Amino acid sequence: MNKSSNSYAKSLFEAIKNEAKIDESLHIVLEDLLLFSTSIEISEKSFQNPLLPEEIKYETLASLFPNMAKLSHSLLKILLEKREIFLLPYIYQEVQKLAKEYFAIKNVKLITSSFLDRDLSQKVLEKLRIVTKAKEIILDIEYKEDLLSGLIIESDSWALDESSLEEFKSLLKEV
Repeated sequence: MNKSSNSYAKSLFEAIKNEAKIDESLHIVLEDLLLFSTSIEISEKSFQNPLLPEEIKYETLASLFPNMAKLSHSLLKILLEKREIFLLPYIYQEVQKLAKEYFAIKNVKLITSSFLDRDLSQKVLEKLRIVTKAKEIILDIEYKEDLLSGLIIESDSWALDESSLEEFKSLLKEV
């Protein structure tokens, strides 16, 4: 990430927030950015070739994605004019981060020794919403048999280890 990509991302996100249907606009623009980034990554040499005019680069992407959102179109034009198209993946990541903050969405990883039934999963999600103060949780569940029992919860800036494995390791250190 660099200062330019952060500035572009913040400006783009502010423009998205001004749209009538922010959720829909955000989804469309993020999808466009991901498609652009992937396309540019695949044909990296062409898009980074200084001898290839920016207009041809733009026309190539415009023909590949004729239904791109107006905001995506504007960003693409600016990035190509300033020869900063390489920033697209970073802008995409930063816009995602800004959206998660704006909508109070948290990524949480739950590591457990066994499968959780539906009721327990719902209870865990509700508790996580309260603890993280998130409106929405993106839950990534991982199963590790070597935990023996219990669970480990990891979020952006914290972790909670309530597994038997951790207790067992502590006991071994004491012996």
